[in-house]
Formats: sequence, structure tokens, C-alpha cells
Amino acid sequence: MKPRQVAGLVATVTMVTLGALYYYGNDDLLEEESAPPQPERAEPAPAAPAAWSAANIRELVPVAPARVGSVSRPVPELPDYDRALSTLSAVVERYAGDPDNPWAIMHGVLARGPEFRLADGRGGLAHVFAAYAEPRAFGALTLLAFPRSREEKPVEPHADLVLKNLAEVGVDPAASFPVGAGVATAADLYRATLLKTWIRISENKLSFDGFNDMPWGLQALATWAPSDELRWVAEDGSSMDLDDFTDFTVAVLHKESKFMFQAMAAGQEFERKGQPLFSYACGGAHMVQGASFAVARGFGRPESRKAVAAQAGLLLYRLPIELRIYDDAMKKMRQHRQKLLVQRLKFLGHWLETMSKLEILGLFTPDDVQRATIEGAAQNLVITVKAIEDEGLFGDMAGVRSRDEQLYLDLVGDSAHAIRGLELALGRQSLAW
Repeated sequence: MKPRQVAGLVATVTMVTLGALYYYGNDDLLEEESAPPQPERAEPAPAAPAAWSAANIRELVPVAPARVGSVSRPVPELPDYDRALSTLSAVVERYAGDPDNPWAIMHGVLARGPEFRLADGRGGLAHVFAAYAEPRAFGALTLLAFPRSREEKPVEPHADLVLKNLAEVGVDPAASFPVGAGVATAADLYRATLLKTWIRISENKLSFDGFNDMPWGLQALATWAPSDELRWVAEDGSSMDLDDFTDFTVAVLHKESKFMFQAMAAGQEFERKGQPLFSYACGGAHMVQGASFAVARGFGRPESRKAVAAQAGLLLYRLPIELRIYDDAMKKMRQHRQKLLVQRLKFLGHWLETMSKLEILGLFTPDDVQRATIEGAAQNLVITVKAIEDEGLFGDMAGVRSRDEQLYLDLVGDSAHAIRGLELALGRQSLAW
């Protein structure tokens, strides 16, 4: 076990943050899990300073992960999967390739990889950097970052979305992109992300918009971390540690999931009654994914790894309950059928994506019954795609946009996540970690 400092964000397993108490540790709801070997680094990194800061951050060299994996036993192929993927791909290629929608472009990159191209044929990533990256000053040092939005267009509604997707789809940190009159590297974006990330527990403040905003940055920082210890002095002067950031995020996730763990342990179903987890992006799927990358890369305490691994069992428990909630709602509120179908697509795409990632990252090994459940989720996704198609939504995207911009964005983004989730489950895509 690597040595830990107790003077960072988390000195004990009890953390008081923004007026809420977050605790995890010897939880009866978590099963024992034997930790597999940690991933190998690409090559030994040079000795790092005690902490990175604006004074030395130019010396930090992010390292792409050496390990690339896919699910060990893919969902068996069926023609229906190809038909669903063809429908979803047509949406992503046409609408995620909109030059005026960088958020959508980055979803296209997630679904189709770093070579994703705009509808007009230009490279998507080069366009995002050239058109939307902005200089970011850290004292006398200037790096780059992306705004949350520009002219009411979403760019990074979730902090560090661009960097997270770059790291996940295997972009080289040394890759260069046009920015202004010159060029910048993905590594520059990583360095800026490190310096602008801070949490001050004692003052109930953090650099993010809230807990829901954290997992993209955590995943990105962990994926390209140059060593198994990463400490930095953020722009506000806070001393940060990626182990502590990991533990903090996992503690939030576990606390927000606790009502489900309790219902599962009691053999009961949960109800959606405004619990905080349901207000998190995609029902907390991104929180699970960000935390899983960090612990799989070796960050955080053993208890954090155990807590994230427990999410696999929780997701299997959630699947039939949440599908039933959507289906019952469609029967009771027929006027909202189209929106509920898109929410069903969101849930299933992210569910398959998250379960596949947990397996690839070594946090979950499904047995035959669990694999059948995953296959059932894939078939439910096919059914959902067909139902949305029958409603005429995919064939009338312009009309959808004129009526409901958010529904349009959900169709684009959730189609991308559904492609990513289904192709991971089918073994057609891999994961760099």
C-alpha cells in the first residue's frame, strides 16, 4: 500500500462538507472484494515534486494509460443490435457533428472515437479546440480551458467534459490542436484542469458547481496521472491530493446511494421521491464512472475501491425497478410518453456503459445470471430505440428542436451514450485505463 499523508482533504473516513456528513467504512451493505493487481504504468515516470503548482506545472507530463481492455464475455450478437446501432449512428453522425454545438461534438467523440468528424467533414476535435478553447491565466502562467457555454451554446455544462472524453477514447496527451494563432496540447488542458481543481472542506467550498459536477474531472485526472501519487497546489492556494479527491467523491456517491442499498438489503423496491441521487447527471451514472476510473487506477483508500465495486450489485438491482418506473409512468401519463422514452434510452445506455466499464476496470466479474441481465438490458435498449423511432422523433429532429431544445439535446447525447454502452457490452469497443 502506498504511503498516505493525513494532512490532505480527508484525514479520517468522516467528512463534513457543505453542511452534510458523508461517511463510509465498515458498511454492512458492502461485500468483501479481493483487489486484483493494479494496472501497470506505461513506463517509469521521473521523480515528481512534492506538489505541482503554477511555478512548475509545465514540467508535468501526463501519461496515457498502458492498459486497454474490453468485456471478457460480450453480449451475443443479434441482427437487432446492428439495426439499433444504425439508427443511433445516423443521429450522432448528423446532429452531434454540428459545428455550432461543441457539447454534442464531444459526445460524438465518445461514441465514435477521436477521429469523429463534423457533418461537413472537418475533424471534430480540431474544431472544438480552434473554436472554443480559451486562454486561462494562473498568475503569470497562461494555459487553456473551455467555458461552460458561449452565446447560450453548451460547451462544458459539466466541468472537464472535454478532457475526460479525450482521456477515455485514447487521445495522446501530447496531441496538439489549433488554438488561436498557434497550437496547444491536450497536456496543457490537463495542467490547467489540475490547477483549477480544489475543494476546501473546512469552508464548505469547492471549485465545482456542486458534487454532481466532480466526476468528469476526477476521471480525467486519474486516467492521465503521471504516477500513483498526484498532489498539487491549486490556484486558490489549496493543497490537493488525488487520493483524497477520490475518497471524497466515493464518499458522496455512497452516501447518496445509501437509500437504495438499504432497500436492497431489506429485499424491497425503492421509489423515486426526490432523493438527491436522481438529480445527479444520468441518475448518478457519471459519478459511478468517474469514481471507478480513479480507484481502478490505484487512487483512494481500499475502502473506496470496495464502495465503488458495490455499485455493480446496486445497478443490477436498480435495472428492473427503474424500467418499471418508466413504463408505469408512460401508462399513467401518455402525454409525456416521448420524453419518458428518451429518459428510458438515457438510463439504459448509461447503465450498459457503466456496467461494462466496471467489468473492464476489474471491479466486477458477472456470473451467468448477471450476464443474462446485461443481455436483457441490451435487448431493452433495442426495444426503446424502436419505440422512439416509431414515435417519429429520430426522423424529425428539426421539429423536435423547434418544440423542445432539451429533448433534442437528450436525443443527441443519449444516442451517443447508447452507442458507447451497447458497443462496449458487445465487445466492439474497448476502454483505455
